[in-house]
Amino acid sequence: MGVVTLAQAYYALAVLLLLAGWLIVTDSQVLRTFRRSKGATYLLGLAATAWFAWWLMNLPEADLAGLPRLPVVAVFIGASLATFAYMPDFLSVRALGALMLFTARATLDAGYRQLPHSLLDASVSYGVLVLFGFWWACSPPVFGRQCDWVLATSGRRYVVGGLSLLLGLACVAQSFLLP
Repeated sequence: MGVVTLAQAYYALAVLLLLAGWLIVTDSQVLRTFRRSKGATYLLGLAATAWFAWWLMNLPEADLAGLPRLPVVAVFIGASLATFAYMPDFLSVRALGALMLFTARATLDAGYRQLPHSLLDASVSYGVLVLFGFWWACSPPVFGRQCDWVLATSGRRYVVGGLSLLLGLACVAQSFLLP
């Protein structure tokens, strides 16, 4: 599987956090329309499907429990594509949650056995990506309620968006402090 360095993991986390913070602070219309956006659904849904298919194709043989690889991948891709027809509502949020979990896996793998340099990576990955990734993938309407609550007042927007921006900047700073 592709090897990601800890610095690259910090850059990926920084991009996600800085983008989220900017969208929140600027009260971007994207956050209000994202949950039912067809474009976001197809973009993120296909990205999540492709990432997981790639992961399955690169999974060690022992982890497949003796199953033939190509039929497993084909069934997964077929089921994933069926969600576009049979589960389109909030699919963009579900795909975002899945991508957050995949990103957390990659960043956590990059930080494995690199303490104390990977503490921020682990904190952000578990505290933000895993927590909200599971929550939004399991219950997409929560994403809408959380967005509406955060965006309801400028004070909340600045606090939540500012925290996201600060975490993103901390990830960039930490990447420069690596040995």
